[in-house]
Amino acid sequence: MALMGWLDGKTAQLVGESPAIAAALAGQGATLVREGNCDVLVHVAVPTLARPAHELSHAEWRAALDIGVDQRFLLARAFAAMCRAERRGGAIVYVGAPEQALGSDHAAAAGALGNLTKTLGVEWARDGIRVNTVLTREAGETLGNIVAYLASDYAAYVTGAVMGVGLDD
Repeated sequence: MALMGWLDGKTAQLVGESPAIAAALAGQGATLVREGNCDVLVHVAVPTLARPAHELSHAEWRAALDIGVDQRFLLARAFAAMCRAERRGGAIVYVGAPEQALGSDHAAAAGALGNLTKTLGVEWARDGIRVNTVLTREAGETLGNIVAYLASDYAAYVTGAVMGVGLDD
């Protein structure tokens, strides 16, 4: 049984590609926006190709950290500043592959993202801004529903969580 309207009246920005997440957010009532003020920020990172550590150049290493951590932090910081300026809370949900899935560069970025999620989740809780991460290989309806739940007020007390979903296959 699917609950409907989890996100009625909310606006959500989806950064990255995920038709399942876009469908779940819209299906639960969120209005998707490309930029500007929003209640929910969802960032789906496009993972780099898995390569053995000894074959990675420094530029490839830095690119993985830029995509996996730096860009996400900068988006979150801007989102939190907007929420604070408007004196309202919000939700940030990061989505990516499990740490062990794509090589050492991705593992470093995913590990750093986990620590960033926990730190921002605690630091920004006083402002009503929740930060959570889903690490998964899942790309379908289950992932979309988990992200919609984390973005909703039903998850109002969930922040700083790093969740692995469907990692046993």
